[in-house]
Amino acid sequence: MNSKKEKVTLLERLTDLIENRLAPPLVKISEIRYLQTLQKTFMVMMPYLILGATATLVLNLGNLFVKDTGLNMPTVAESINNVVSYIRPMLLQMVFISINLLAFLCVVLNSYFLGEYYKSNNKKINSIVCAILGMTSFLSFIDFATLSENFDWPNYILGAPSLFSAIIISIVAVELYRWFIQKNITIKMPAGVPPMVADAFVSIIPVTVVIILATLIGRNITNFNFLTIINNIGAHLVVAGSSPITQFIAFVLDRVFWFVGLHGSNIVGSIMTPIWESMVVQNVADFAAGKAVTYMFTTLWVNSYVRLSVFPIACLLIRSKVKRFKTLGKLSIAGSVFNIAEPIMYGLPIVLNPLMFVPWIIGFALLFIFNVVLTLVGIAPAIVANVVWTMPVPLMAFIGSGFNIVAMLISIMNMVILYFIFLPFFRVMEKQELEIEKQHNLELENNQIVEEGL
Repeated sequence: MNSKKEKVTLLERLTDLIENRLAPPLVKISEIRYLQTLQKTFMVMMPYLILGATATLVLNLGNLFVKDTGLNMPTVAESINNVVSYIRPMLLQMVFISINLLAFLCVVLNSYFLGEYYKSNNKKINSIVCAILGMTSFLSFIDFATLSENFDWPNYILGAPSLFSAIIISIVAVELYRWFIQKNITIKMPAGVPPMVADAFVSIIPVTVVIILATLIGRNITNFNFLTIINNIGAHLVVAGSSPITQFIAFVLDRVFWFVGLHGSNIVGSIMTPIWESMVVQNVADFAAGKAVTYMFTTLWVNSYVRLSVFPIACLLIRSKVKRFKTLGKLSIAGSVFNIAEPIMYGLPIVLNPLMFVPWIIGFALLFIFNVVLTLVGIAPAIVANVVWTMPVPLMAFIGSGFNIVAMLISIMNMVILYFIFLPFFRVMEKQELEIEKQHNLELENNQIVEEGL
């Protein structure tokens, strides 16, 4: 009894350490306005990135069947390519206007959302002006003289390589604009002027100064190319963030925060998302070029092979003898198929549940390591494309890997492993609940006997 109490006490201390020491500073980091606006930016961009990634997969679907590669079915490959050829221009256009415009979309949206943030405190700030200002400031760093006559926009200018440059430029442009507005360094208009006209004149001085500075720095300093410098730094950050060790730390933190009731995915993602998205876009480009992917251990890899869903836990609940667990399982099973975890996280609960600490954190960590091994030895296929997060995980792995059935099988196998990781701990929890139910029923019977006696 004392040993059990001591273990619970140690776990309570660990939980208190996470909740009160580790979590607060990281939560504060995730609440930084620039990270909040970036989260909104990537949420809005997600449908377009999924669309572009899906188009890339369809364009290259035939490559899975060509001779000496994939499934080695050249006849099938030719048939698929013949069908795809009819919609190839459309699919290429979908890639160009989504993945190849990642940085361009980011600078516009991030500028807009940052403007929206400041507008809540200062009505003179116009979020649309911020969006256009961020866009034009970004374009001010591009050497249009090097573009071809057909107005070609290379991917390295507007795509993923310029993502970090876009983020920096959008923040600086909006901050300068905001400074001028707050200091009232604007053209003052009479009270009777319509708001639309007044807003236009208010922005003239801030916009003019920002664009002059952007063009001066962007194109008028000899042997200085801001985009190239930042892109190179960003490339090093992506490489540093792509190692299995870095991804492992990020994933374990995600599990730890969920355990104490915080949205771990949002906290970790607020910092890692720009790095993750750059890795994903590069992998899509590699897949389209028929090359091996540059980054194996992306957030998509984690989602497809390790993070999975709480579906295995929902299956345990449905098979439980505890009425509360069985009911919760029936109510949550459908949502868990589509990666909705909250009913089980807070209803079982897993959050702050000492019995669930080991399977939820250590169990998932071991599953991560197991799948790293599978990937390094060449068994687990690379996940090359983003798939909507509500997609059932095995299908997510199948589609994201370029329709590789092995990825789906590994994902299903990992769900089975997760089921058995949670099973012994769940049985202990179930036994405790059955005792509580038994005691509760006994009390009801005793009360009924007393009432009948009266």
